[in-house]
Amino acid sequence: MVARRERRSPPAGARMLTIGALSRATRIPVETLRSWERRYGAPEASRKPSGHRVYADDTVEQLRRVMRLLAHGHRPGEILLLPPDELDSMLALSEPTPLTSRTRSRVETPQGSANGLLERLMRATSRLDREAVTEELRVGWARLGPTRFLDEVAGPFMVEVGRAWGAKALGIRHEHLASACLTDFLRSAREPFDRDATGPRVIAAMLPGDHHEGGLLMAALLLAVHGYRVIFLGRETPIEEIAAAVRDGDVESVAVSVSAAMPRARASAALSRLRKSLPARVTVWLGGAGAPASVRGIERFATLGEFAGRLTPRG
Repeated sequence: MVARRERRSPPAGARMLTIGALSRATRIPVETLRSWERRYGAPEASRKPSGHRVYADDTVEQLRRVMRLLAHGHRPGEILLLPPDELDSMLALSEPTPLTSRTRSRVETPQGSANGLLERLMRATSRLDREAVTEELRVGWARLGPTRFLDEVAGPFMVEVGRAWGAKALGIRHEHLASACLTDFLRSAREPFDRDATGPRVIAAMLPGDHHEGGLLMAALLLAVHGYRVIFLGRETPIEEIAAAVRDGDVESVAVSVSAAMPRARASAALSRLRKSLPARVTVWLGGAGAPASVRGIERFATLGEFAGRLTPRG
């Protein structure tokens, strides 16, 4: 756990930025800035008498350095609290020549960048370049923020890999590599949020016979980012075991992801059984490419962005 810095009032006459202005200046999503501050204590905010966060204007250049280092594979927790001279030293090692316009675009362009990320991810996958795939995932996570990254990069990446495999443009080796890289990344990204989570406990599970858990990993990460304590049961979980976990774990919600490989009729029947096996107080959230259109007593979400809008940040 990174030690929190003491909050202080902004100095008189200092030029301060709201979190929205800081986001626009650095092209880092507000959601990402808030998660970094909650997890790592940086960027450091002062408080106005009204209680609103404000940031010193030199925070802009600090975060621009951070974004450049993230593009070279560094992790936020390793660099966010470093002083400018140490960041510059690291950049000198990582960037022996000035940033080219192409490299700068990769790090700093926020809008419409998901397509470029997907293209680079697919090229790296075709080369079986694990390091490049992982680096692009890190850059996308830092640049787009959790919700956009999951909805616009992580999910579409696995869809594109599946399509390329079906068209024989990629082999099973490529699909396995891409799946392993994304799975490892999603688990590692969730871990620090899991450590800090203090909200309600939520079970994340898949139905019996469903074993493609990429969608569930993404939903679990989104839950953790919002402060929920995730009990990850994973693939092919018997209905009776989900119900038992609810009883044993003081759980208020169950999140179920259904993959496209799961037959709809079979999924509908299993979900109906699940709903009947749970207390009425327990909310069931449903998503995934194979999720039935509607099941009585279950809330269905078409996208992770829609699901994020339903979640209440928990501290």
